[in-house]
Amino acid sequence: MDNYSDEEKRRAIRRVASQKRVKTAGEVRFIKDRGDDSTAWAWGQHPPQERVMDSNHVFNQKCAKDIAKVLRSSLSALGHTMSAYAVFAKIKSRDISPDGNLGGRGYIMDIKSMRRQYMNIVEALSALSDTLYDEISEDHWERAQEKMVEKILDDAEEIRDDPEEWAKDQESKDKDAPLERDYHSPRVKKEVQR
Repeated sequence: MDNYSDEEKRRAIRRVASQKRVKTAGEVRFIKDRGDDSTAWAWGQHPPQERVMDSNHVFNQKCAKDIAKVLRSSLSALGHTMSAYAVFAKIKSRDISPDGNLGGRGYIMDIKSMRRQYMNIVEALSALSDTLYDEISEDHWERAQEKMVEKILDDAEEIRDDPEEWAKDQESKDKDAPLERDYHSPRVKKEVQR
């Protein structure tokens, strides 16, 4: 604007100030930005807000046990993943890598990406286990709540209360168990008998 005279600047300001603003009405939608890029894979696009249930649908009651098993396994995985993430997040990159990467033999990853993936895994497992828990707790599965399913659900409830603490307890129990194989020594190949 330094190339314009004071009079030209005043005219431009008056012209802009005299222009009337046109407002148009429209729908305003607030949609949470989930990133929608390849690094945000744990978040689904836009899940349905409600279910349309057919009251005449016959649920296979035998599947309740399988859903309960999936829930228990998902919660177990969530606990172990949270434990791994908590430890891995506290490790300084410079203490374990000169170039900010880990791995070798074709599996090399950036440490920052690994932390982000752990966070994504935790988020995905949490969303999956919450969904499974809500489903198995619905009224239409109530008839299938037999003793075996109840035991599995009790295990799942125990894990669900504090998955990370449950995983730490499991890991401390595993620490005392003897190793089945020595993973630190070189492997000895066995000859194949023909």
